[in-house]
Amino acid sequence: MAGLGIAFILLLLVPLWLLIWALIDLLRRPRIQWQKADQNQIVWALVIVFIGIIGPILYLTIARPKLRDVAGYNPTVAT
Repeated sequence: MAGLGIAFILLLLVPLWLLIWALIDLLRRPRIQWQKADQNQIVWALVIVFIGIIGPILYLTIARPKLRDVAGYNPTVAT
C-alpha cells in the first residue's frame, strides 16, 4: 500500500510542482531580462504547459540559467 503513495507522489505531485515552479519563475522575470537573454517568454510558457514533464525541466535547465546570467546572479557572492 505504501508503494501506491510513493507512485502517486512521483507521477502526479512532482510534475505538478515542477510545472508551478517553472511558471512562477517565468512570470516573475522582467521583460528586459528576457530580451537580454535573447529568449521568448511566450514560447517558454507554451513549452512548460504543453510538453508535460519535459517542458518544465527544459525551462529550468536551459532558459533559467541564461536568464540568471543576464540578471547578474552569482550564488558564490554573499550579500
